Amino acid sequence: MQSDRGQGLIEYALLIALIAFMVIGAAFILGRNLYTIFYGIAEALQFGCGQVSAETFRSYAGEGTPPSSPPALSQRPAEGTVTQGYWFCHKGLDIANDEGVPVRAVAGGIVRFAGWSERGYGYMVVLDHGGYQTLYAHLKQTPSVSTGQSVSGGAVLGLMGNTGFSTGPHLHFEIRLGSELVDPTLYLP
Repeated sequence: MQSDRGQGLIEYALLIALIAFMVIGAAFILGRNLYTIFYGIAEALQFGCGQVSAETFRSYAGEGTPPSSPPALSQRPAEGTVTQGYWFCHKGLDIANDEGVPVRAVAGGIVRFAGWSERGYGYMVVLDHGGYQTLYAHLKQTPSVSTGQSVSGGAVLGLMGNTGFSTGPHLHFEIRLGSELVDPTLYLP
């Protein structure tokens, strides 16, 4: 009888070891993606599921009126890897790269805000393009542009950083059409 009981414990221990090996293997394979999922959940809880994004745009750029046609953006705001996309609690696109990578205006517009955000965005810029607005957050330092300045598409707004509620260097980029935050991937080249 003793050998049957011992055999069950060995099988149980082997099963636990196999499960642990699979979990560690999945975490290794998924790597940054797994981290991004947990970071996205933490950010969504911190920012109230997209509410801060909507309030931030209203504070700096007003409500705006929707454009008669979708914006035709000629370039991406920064080079890098998309680490988090748009979803109901994350109203933007996160692009990760090394600190200091240039962050550029996706189209010409007027700078409605350039400075420090107390709402978790760190150093950020909000541009008004007439009918739609764009937001560039977590910049490394004070933006390269000033409130009220007119900028052309491709102008450097600042450098990718890790300021505000951020756990690594990346750009948080948002687009608002009129009063609605939209998925940036629908408009970026």
